[in-house]
Amino acid sequence: MNGEFWAALLTGLWTGVLTSVSPCPLATNIAALSHISRHTGSHKLAVLCHGLLYALGRALTYVVIGALIVKSLLSAPAFSFFMQKYGGQVLSPVLVLAGMYLLDMFGRGFGGLDFLDLSGFKARAGWFASFSMGALFALAFCPVAAALYFGVILPLAAERSAPFAIPLAYGLGTALPVVGIALALDLGLKKISALTGLAGRFEKYARPATGWVFIACGVYLGLKNIFGILD
Repeated sequence: MNGEFWAALLTGLWTGVLTSVSPCPLATNIAALSHISRHTGSHKLAVLCHGLLYALGRALTYVVIGALIVKSLLSAPAFSFFMQKYGGQVLSPVLVLAGMYLLDMFGRGFGGLDFLDLSGFKARAGWFASFSMGALFALAFCPVAAALYFGVILPLAAERSAPFAIPLAYGLGTALPVVGIALALDLGLKKISALTGLAGRFEKYARPATGWVFIACGVYLGLKNIFGILD
């Protein structure tokens, strides 16, 4: 695996983390934490185990969706040839548009895609409940999640012919904050609100920074692959 592939994996992971601390996905993660935190004290590292199951459920859902879409597209000879020849050119405007979206250049009224709202989902106690909650919450494609997953992650996975690895990295990224807070709860921190507040402040600065990075990468790919200015 070359450096560009690892860069794509890190992009998927970071994009997942950024998604998880955006307002709508953060609401579903808080709902999951409310369920997971009930297991504090049941046995050592119980909350962390439930957090990992939640992460696994989220990651597998994104992998299944990504694999079905990307593999079906790549199996079409015309699309596969197109991505091999023009993938870099396609990714350039995609990244620029994604960066503009993160910077709210389309206006805050831009809704994106919102397929399913499962923020009010309540799961029963149990190991499978944490896993199923992660899988179901992954389907709650709020505007930010939908824009980044379908607008950045899937095109990146298609361009790199990685229908499993990049969606998996994104899925793990969306659950990393929950796993981190679950570990903190197991270590004795009792206030979820303190950590979710930190997540909100992190998103305030990370979102515009990521937006400018996406735009810079998109411009670089455009200058290199479309205009041939850069080697």
